[in-house]
Amino acid sequence: MQRKLLILLFLFNLYSVYSQDTIVYFTDAIKENITPYKRASNKAYESNDIKEGKKLFDSLVKTKLIGTKFDDFSIKVYKEKNVKINRINKPIFIITYASWCVIPKGEIPALNILAKEHRNDLQFIVVFWDKKSDLKNIANKFNDVIKVCYANEYYAKDSHIIATIKHTLGFPTSIFIDENKNVVNVKHFENKIKLKTPIKEAIISSYNYFSKDINENLVNAVTKNRSFTTN
Repeated sequence: MQRKLLILLFLFNLYSVYSQDTIVYFTDAIKENITPYKRASNKAYESNDIKEGKKLFDSLVKTKLIGTKFDDFSIKVYKEKNVKINRINKPIFIITYASWCVIPKGEIPALNILAKEHRNDLQFIVVFWDKKSDLKNIANKFNDVIKVCYANEYYAKDSHIIATIKHTLGFPTSIFIDENKNVVNVKHFENKIKLKTPIKEAIISSYNYFSKDINENLVNAVTKNRSFTTN
């Protein structure tokens, strides 16, 4: 009897270690949880309950997506060769747009300033859900520190990233990944700057909005990595 208990205890400990070491990828977490989320979210928005819709998204992020391993996507860069996520050896801040959506006044200049300030500790990636030809009027507005990328249903190899991010999370969305490629945060962002806002004021407002978010995510990434190392 005692021997059986020891064997069971050993198997339990082995299972616990295995469970802790099991890697959950971002794509898999999305696949497993997106259907019930969409069902509840659609119901909330159909009832015009915007607050509940945002609450559901935040819950999905907090309980299912944060801490997952971001997939090693290969993304096409407008001015360079394709970039693979795992080859970037620092935290990554991804923002998704579409060229046909109007980007709020001041947002691009603010991101350009922040990208230069964080050029040594953070890689900025802007992904447009478009074809390369759609970006010729907007790509050059971003500085060279930011990798301006594109993905579209038109390109067969983009089906994975399109299905995982665009068709599930929507846009504009930001994704913050630490240097170990763990997801730190996913956020729907909404810049509420009015069209008539003076450009300097718009840049400052956008800068403060993104700077606060970036700095909080950097701190969270360091804290979680230290906690993981200690344990």
